[in-house]
Amino acid sequence: MKAKLSWATLHSLLHSEKIAYRQNGYTWLGDLLIAEITEGRDMNVCSNVEELQRKIAYAGVHDSSVSSDVPLSIWLMCGLLKSKHNIIRWGFLFVLERLLMRCKFLLDKNEMQHPRSSNASQKHADSRLEKANAVIDIMSSALSLVAQINETDRINILKMCGILLSQLCLKVLAATTIPNGEGVQKSKVCGGADENKKNDTSDGISQLNDFRWNEFMEEADSRSSYSINSSLMCKTASMAAMLLQGQAIVPMQLVARVPAALFYWPLIQLAGAATDNIALGVAVVSKGRGNLPGAASDIRATLLLLLIGKCTADPSAFQEVGGEEFFRELLDDTDSRVAYYSSAFLLKRMMTEKPDEYKHMLQNLIFKAQQVRLYLCLK
Repeated sequence: MKAKLSWATLHSLLHSEKIAYRQNGYTWLGDLLIAEITEGRDMNVCSNVEELQRKIAYAGVHDSSVSSDVPLSIWLMCGLLKSKHNIIRWGFLFVLERLLMRCKFLLDKNEMQHPRSSNASQKHADSRLEKANAVIDIMSSALSLVAQINETDRINILKMCGILLSQLCLKVLAATTIPNGEGVQKSKVCGGADENKKNDTSDGISQLNDFRWNEFMEEADSRSSYSINSSLMCKTASMAAMLLQGQAIVPMQLVARVPAALFYWPLIQLAGAATDNIALGVAVVSKGRGNLPGAASDIRATLLLLLIGKCTADPSAFQEVGGEEFFRELLDDTDSRVAYYSSAFLLKRMMTEKPDEYKHMLQNLIFKAQQVRLYLCLK
C-alpha cells in the first residue's frame, strides 16, 4: 500500500497545475530512472543504458496494462506524452534532458574508475564512441515518441530540437581553432564554411569525406542577415547558430544513428514559426528581419543540413523522406536558406548521378540567359 501511494503521489506531482509540484516530480522521477542504470542487473553501465533505451522504446508503443519488465518509472515518463496539456508533455522533454546529462556523467565516471594502459588508445577511442552511441540511441528512442504523437506545440518542438542538437554538436573551442590561411584544410564534417579544427584521430569518430559542406556553405554564410562577435556567440547562441557560424561540428557517425524523421519532421513543423518570425521582423523594420541567432529559422536550416548529410551517406534515408520530391518542395520554402540548401543538394546529386541531364539543363539555362541579356541590350 505504501508503494502504491508513493507511485500515485509521484503521478499527481508530474501532472499538477503547480510548477513547483511538477519540478519536485521531475527530480523524483529522474532519480528513479537513474536507479535503473546504477542498480541494474548488469555491472556494465553502458549495457544498462542500452537496456533503459530498449524499455523506453517499448513503453512508447505499448500500453502499461501489458505485462512486461518495464518499470513504473518509465511508464510514468512516457505517460507524460499522453497528456492533452502541452506543459505536461514538456515535462517529458525536461526529464529526458536531465536523464541524458546524468547518463553521460555515469558513463564518464565508470570509465575513470577503470583506468586504461598507456598502449590502449584504440580501445579508449572505441569506448568513447560506444558511450556516445548509447546516449544518442536513448535520445533517439525518446524523441521519436514525440514525433509519433505528432506534437503541435512549438515550444515543445523547439525544446526537442534543442535536445537533439545539444547531443549531436561539439563546440569548437577558440583555443583549438586554427586561424585561416595557415595551410589547414577545412573540416568536412557538418559545420560552417569558415570552420577549421585540428584533426584528432584518437576520438574514434570518422568524418564524412564524400560530401563537401564548405562548397555550398560559403555563399550561405555570406547571405547571413546578422553578424555577431565570435566570442560572444560561443557564450550566448544556441547550437544551431554556432553550427551555422562554424563554431560547432557534428560527427557524422552520430548523425547516422539518428532516425531521419527526427530531422525532417521538426523541419516541416517549424515552417510556420520561422515564417512568423520573419514577418514580425519585417513589420517592426528589424535589421535582422526577425531572424535572431538560434531562432526557428536557424534551427530549420541546421536540421536541413543534417538531413542532407544523412541522405548523402545513406540512400535509404533519402528514400524515407520522399526522395527528390521532398527536396523539390523545399525550393518554394519562405526561408531563403532552406530553399538554397535544398537547391544546392539537388544540383550536386544531378551533377553526380545524371551528368548528361545536368549539362543539358545548364546549356539551356545559359542560352536563355544570353537571350534575356541580348533583349535588354536592344531595349
